[in-house]
Amino acid sequence: MPQLTIVILQYRPDAAALRRTLASLAMQDTRDFAVVLGDDGSQQDYFAESRAYLAAHGITDVQTAKLIPNGGTVKNAQNALRTAATRWVLMLSPGDFLYDSETVSWWLDRLQADGPRVAFGKQAYFIPGPAPQPTPGETPFDRTPYDPAHYDAKTIRRNLLLYDDGICGTGVVYERKLFLSALDKMAGHVRLGEDFSLRLFAVQGVRITRYDRLTVWYEYGGGVSTDAAARERMLGDWRAMLEVLRAAYPHDRTVRLAYAYYFNDRRKSRLVRGLVGRLIVPQNCAFKKAQREWQPPTNGDAAKLRAVYEFAEKETAAE
Repeated sequence: MPQLTIVILQYRPDAAALRRTLASLAMQDTRDFAVVLGDDGSQQDYFAESRAYLAAHGITDVQTAKLIPNGGTVKNAQNALRTAATRWVLMLSPGDFLYDSETVSWWLDRLQADGPRVAFGKQAYFIPGPAPQPTPGETPFDRTPYDPAHYDAKTIRRNLLLYDDGICGTGVVYERKLFLSALDKMAGHVRLGEDFSLRLFAVQGVRITRYDRLTVWYEYGGGVSTDAAARERMLGDWRAMLEVLRAAYPHDRTVRLAYAYYFNDRRKSRLVRGLVGRLIVPQNCAFKKAQREWQPPTNGDAAKLRAVYEFAEKETAAE
């Protein structure tokens, strides 16, 4: 049995973007992985086409999980993970790709050697289009507390819960049972932010393993958190997540501070709101200044990005 399932969560998928994601799987130098396609109530899910495409490239351990009615990303992930059977899962969405042909083999080596419960690599952000190009982008801003040799759980909790220094959920690898237990707690409260599970893990003391290899191409500008309206929805989701955390860990100091900070609304006087904000997350502290001034790197080899597009286009033309 494979040890890793690649879970592709989709909602009204664009056929071309989905094909490119599948192409990045077909380009892998191993077939020692399973696939689950999780759809969130889309009218057109492309399940038959996706399975046929993967089978044509020797990828036959493919399951589908249809969520009806539409329930949001958290419930879609929950439904998909119940279909998977492997120890670990790697999360993707249509339009995001495995970084290169050796990515899965590399992950399998690391999973076997290290046995991480939760792990993330580096992302290469890109702007899609006829001539896709890498663009600046990387999360988290502060990678130092995740250093395996100097792991700092306290700083990670602060960064994730108070300083909005999250980890991009695309390409993250989780122990399936651990991830599913988090989604079970979140479902019915959090709708879109399945990667807020990482913040729950930080509170629980689950070690989050950092790797410095590029593992994923992340499509910038098309996700649930990259435009103004979506960011507002994600803030609402984060507040819902804080309700979950406060109910489960009412005496956790970081959780209590985060709740006070993110629910510091206009019903309070300006003086009280100002004091709460400045005392909990001072905007002039060194971290926040550096975070605001940071220019994220442009990661990734553009030739590898184009190779995914060309592979998918070649296959489409052949049909």
